[in-house]
Amino acid sequence: MFKKHIGKTIGLFISQLVLFSEAIAMSDTIDLTQLHGTELYVVIGFYVFQTIIGIYFGNRYDRKVCVKDLIYQLKTKDFATSTFEKIAALVDRDPDSRLTIYLLQTKTDSHPQQQTAFEQLLVEETRKSDIVAKWSNDQYLIIAVENGAKPSTMIERIKKNSPISFLAGYATYPVEGEQLQQLLQVAKERMYATRTTK
Repeated sequence: MFKKHIGKTIGLFISQLVLFSEAIAMSDTIDLTQLHGTELYVVIGFYVFQTIIGIYFGNRYDRKVCVKDLIYQLKTKDFATSTFEKIAALVDRDPDSRLTIYLLQTKTDSHPQQQTAFEQLLVEETRKSDIVAKWSNDQYLIIAVENGAKPSTMIERIKKNSPISFLAGYATYPVEGEQLQQLLQVAKERMYATRTTK
């Protein structure tokens, strides 16, 4: 909870620290306890204004961190590789589930902001139980456990809202391969064959 509001907390702390330093400096020339009327309102107004400024910039920082945290939910290639076998073992125990890997490739000349928005979309349109990993600079891997009787609409949802064009391929475990590299090969072949774009 504190991490979510760390920017506002630091902003408030800094503004108060600055105000405290200013109060000490002013105390040598002005007796703050003797302020009345307009002078008192000016001092209070300045205090409130500086506090708001500190909280405002702290809030902007918190929003940027929130977006970065969302993007950093993307897993690494190593994490996806090491986790695949564990997920596959769980699927083997449940006859009603299937494991599907999706390989998505974006355009290499995509603008960095579009790429960031695409990565954010991947996190938003997948479940917490799905593994979403950055496979290379322009490739993303999704490992998803799905209901065997119900086709997934994940790619359609991503395609509908994506800010950039991409190719997509998929492969199902264990029907089309029992090793991740085998499934990736099937997904790549399917990706380039179908030319699924935004």
